[in-house]
Amino acid sequence: MIINNSFMNPLNKETLNEILELADGRNSVLLELLQSFLRDTRELSEEITNAVHDFDWEKLQFSVHTLKGLSGTIGANPLFEVCKLLNDDLKNGNTKTAVALANSVSTKYEELVEYIKSNYQIEYEA
Repeated sequence: MIINNSFMNPLNKETLNEILELADGRNSVLLELLQSFLRDTRELSEEITNAVHDFDWEKLQFSVHTLKGLSGTIGANPLFEVCKLLNDDLKNGNTKTAVALANSVSTKYEELVEYIKSNYQIEYEA
């Protein structure tokens, strides 16, 4: 199955098609990957929120860096990009933008979760 243009946001269709190609076209592999992503990132999302609240920049950077990598793996480019900006700022000691960017990370993450749930009929408990 080839992913069509309607799947461009917030997941990159080329990345999804590459995953499907690697899985010999088995949609079940893509669905398992997306389910795993949701499971693995739920705690990260909470950690990001808590780290911002506590001004724990080290914990925030670790959690955002991890979420960035997982987002890139599945082609969640909008989330990946905002995670990259926040990660780079924190790496450079710039905490001035941390709260606003962390809020953007949370928003992009929530949008992605809703998108995956509604477009791939994956059950997910927040």
